[in-house]
This record gives sequence, C-alpha cells and structure tokens, in this order.
Amino acid sequence: MEKHKFLGKFVIAPCSGDGQTVGTVSRQAAYVVVDKIMPNETLLLCLPAFVTGVEEDVKMVRENPNRVIAIEGCDRKCMSKILEGQGYKPAETIIVSHTIKEMGLKIDRIKNRARLGTKEERVVLEVANRAVEAIKKLKSRS
Repeated sequence: MEKHKFLGKFVIAPCSGDGQTVGTVSRQAAYVVVDKIMPNETLLLCLPAFVTGVEEDVKMVRENPNRVIAIEGCDRKCMSKILEGQGYKPAETIIVSHTIKEMGLKIDRIKNRARLGTKEERVVLEVANRAVEAIKKLKSRS
C-alpha cells in the first residue's frame, strides 16, 4: 500500500444503522459526497473494516485525524462513539434525524431501504450538502 495515499483527504464516516431509514440516508449521503461531489478530496470509511482493524480504513483515519466527518443517523452517535473509542474525535458531526426535523419532514421507517422515497432523497441531498459545507469550513481553518 502506498505510503500516505490518504493524507490530506477528508474522511466521511457514515452511520451503519442498517435497521433504520436514517442509517440508509446517512450512507447514501456519504456516497453522494465521496462519489459525486468531492471524489478527489474525500474517502469513505467502512465502519466494520475500521473496527476490525483493516489497515486501509485505520490508516485513512490515522492520517487525517482532524478531517473526519461523522454522518450519524440519530442521537445515539454510534459512529462518533466508535471513533472516540479508538482515540479519534470527529471534526464535524451531522445528525440525519436533526436534519429531518430542521427540514420540517417526517420520515417513516421504510421496509425496502434499497429504494428511498422522494422525501428521503431530499434529506440525502441536504445531508450531503451539509457535509460539503463542513469540509469547506474545515478547509478554511487550515
């Protein structure tokens, strides 16, 4: 593995709340940021890989400890707690459930989380935009 290939990137760390719609929204927003909006500046953290010590995922956080953006599904903040348990604190945290409330929406639990509805897609884009704004804010500090 190339030394420091992750250095200077922003790490997007989405919730893995597989049983919850907010977890799906969290992951989809992360994909939008990493794959579409800022592919050259961002990395996607895989929670299970990070927790089990997969070198690539551990290294991306270790090389960018002040550039980790957690996208949490809810107030439990599982991703942030896991990062903190490994000695890292997210530089910014976006909470999907708060974003939904701020947008004045009510999201129901969806049985088929592979297909988000129109409301959920709006939240995905809003959360992605908030992550991009967080990145801009962090860039301005450096």
